[in-house]
Amino acid sequence: MGVASAVAAVVLAAAPATSALASPGAAPAGIPAPAAVQPALSYPQRTAQIAVTIVTVKTTDQPNATYDATALNNSFQSANSYWQTVSAGHITLSLARTVQGMSINVPSTADFSTITNTVATNLGWSDAPDKVLMVMIPNANVSVSGVSGALGVTWQMDNESGRIVLAQQSSFTGPVMSHELGHVQGLGHSNTLQCTDGAMDSQIVGTGFADPACSSREYGDNNSIMGISQYNWPYLDSVLFQFGGFGNGNEIQDTGTAGAAKTYTLTPWAGTGAARAIKFTDPSTGEVYYLQYKAPVGYDAPTATSGNQGIQILKTDIDPTESLLIPPSTVPYGGYYSYSLSWQPGQTFTTDGGTQVTVNSVSSSSATVTVTAMAAIIGPQMDAKASAYGLGSATGAITPIRNGGYYRNYQYGAVIWTPAHGAMASNGAIRSEWSALGFENGVLGYPTTDPIGGLKDGGVYQNFEGGAIVWTPATGVHESLGVIRQLWQQLGFESGEMGYPMSEVIGGLRNGGSYQNYQSGAIVSSPTAGTHESLGPIRTRWSQLGFEGGLLGYPTTGVVTGLTNGGSYQNYEGGAIISSPTAGTYESYGSIRQEWQQLGFETGILGYPTSPVVGGLTNGGSYQNYQNGAIVSSPTSGTHESYGPIRQEWSATGFETGVLGYPTTEVISGLKNGGTYQNYGGGAIIWSSATGAHESYGPIRQAWQSTGFESGKLGYPTSEVYAVANGAAQDFQGGRIVSSNGSTTITYNS
Repeated sequence: MGVASAVAAVVLAAAPATSALASPGAAPAGIPAPAAVQPALSYPQRTAQIAVTIVTVKTTDQPNATYDATALNNSFQSANSYWQTVSAGHITLSLARTVQGMSINVPSTADFSTITNTVATNLGWSDAPDKVLMVMIPNANVSVSGVSGALGVTWQMDNESGRIVLAQQSSFTGPVMSHELGHVQGLGHSNTLQCTDGAMDSQIVGTGFADPACSSREYGDNNSIMGISQYNWPYLDSVLFQFGGFGNGNEIQDTGTAGAAKTYTLTPWAGTGAARAIKFTDPSTGEVYYLQYKAPVGYDAPTATSGNQGIQILKTDIDPTESLLIPPSTVPYGGYYSYSLSWQPGQTFTTDGGTQVTVNSVSSSSATVTVTAMAAIIGPQMDAKASAYGLGSATGAITPIRNGGYYRNYQYGAVIWTPAHGAMASNGAIRSEWSALGFENGVLGYPTTDPIGGLKDGGVYQNFEGGAIVWTPATGVHESLGVIRQLWQQLGFESGEMGYPMSEVIGGLRNGGSYQNYQSGAIVSSPTAGTHESLGPIRTRWSQLGFEGGLLGYPTTGVVTGLTNGGSYQNYEGGAIISSPTAGTYESYGSIRQEWQQLGFETGILGYPTSPVVGGLTNGGSYQNYQNGAIVSSPTSGTHESYGPIRQEWSATGFETGVLGYPTTEVISGLKNGGTYQNYGGGAIIWSSATGAHESYGPIRQAWQSTGFESGKLGYPTSEVYAVANGAAQDFQGGRIVSSNGSTTITYNS
């Protein structure tokens, strides 16, 4: 069984022209095609002496290629020293043979399988255990199935055997050679977890991650020899170390399944002591995690700097021959190398199953970590809560979520645990509503109480960080939050005049407004007008006027009661709505409302409005009727009240369409003998208790004015203007005025 492995090796100073990763090509004759994923396995504690034959070649495009034999030998000896150190002396690489400058009848850009087949044929090579053919070509990259960009490619076979092609000799040759010799020994790549949503961890399920935003960044662990290549030779990570059966077998302490908090001391992973790293099993997911201390010791000295010195957390990747390092930030980064792969003192990592790893301290010689399986602590609390609420048996693991919270699903709901509130039950219609709102990541956040029953009409509610969810058999389930909830609380919640909510909180109204319907009305909120209830006949009238999109806009007060004769009102951005048990419910706005205010609103002479504001009068006029009269408005004549006998007389003349037109003043009192009058565009109406109300206009009015109006000898008018031959006349207390044939005559009583 063979696995072809390719590495795109890059340097810190100058990256290659391409970073393409090579893929397997056709296998040499007699070797099965490579598997896509290595079967799950691990090697026994290994001891081997691997014989390596190195061949440098001259190709058809590079017939005069030369190689530095001394440097090549030094690279090989460095690789041998590296693997001897990693294996605690159990692995030895021997240089069985060196063939310098073999001429092959293929170009240096040929596929690596073509090159190795050609060299093997020329040598009379046979693949066998503990035997490696290593070919160096005079090209900066190795091609695999038409893809160029790899600095080394390996076919690995069982029992430490395989074939390797290395790119043109450079200062990278030693690290790349060591990397490819790792593949010969059955190791895959050292990768890192990356998640576009920044998730801390993601459980591996089958051939993928539970979180679809997460993936494995191949070669991402530049702190391991099996990661992306570099000038340095970092120590093999602990996952692949144990998978490959290296060392003495006592370097990694298996602490078993995580439980109550326990603190461990780690010594530098690149050191030589026993139990210098640990591994533990998450009790919820069964995943195994490795903790190693990356310190500036031995092979790790050049790379254990800045954010790469500290505690490194790893587990087996999707491909079980590969490792997966979990950095403090899983957000994808640019470039080839990361310098923040280790966790620092004070940081806490939480597995997808809820086990916490807290870095306590890091010194030059050791580091301490505390491993705590939250499941062991909160599991009994969750199960007890589930039992109390009849949720049935658990159907899932205890799983970490936002800000230190955990949840566990049961047959009939779930239990959510947070450090601030402990374990809370979540079930039924309230849970479904919370789910629709995004669970703990939504507007309500975490539950702060269990579901609580015993409300009016069989209601149940549950409080959350951002509000509540309320359910009744009659009204269903709805959220309650924000300023709308605050007002509902002030109004007495479900026991108050609004009753239970009948809808969700609905946004999208004009200027950022929102509302929520209730059994007896609604609560309406606007950033500028505030949050107020809307109910009863006032709400009905507001609805008829177009709610907040109509002429009144948003309410600016609640419904105010206690007015004369049981009246009530509510103010709005554009006016008010006034309700009276006897007069009805009508809007009040604009200049008509201003005039009504000057007259004392409902306690004044006009009383309550009895009609809406009615437009469409002559020349753009409008009016509103009241219990005791009306207010009339005209763009040219202004806005004035109209009431009593003067209004009756104006009505007899045809209101604004008659001879007098619109009123131009208020009703003015203080005349002789208690009289009053009101001016109009075409004249006036005058009233006294003795004479009643009569109009006054035209030449007759001019003549009456010349006598001093009601204070003169004529006194008050006692009749309307009536017709006479060729004109009109009007009677007064003290005489008569006749306008005929263009002349006006005043006659006094004798």
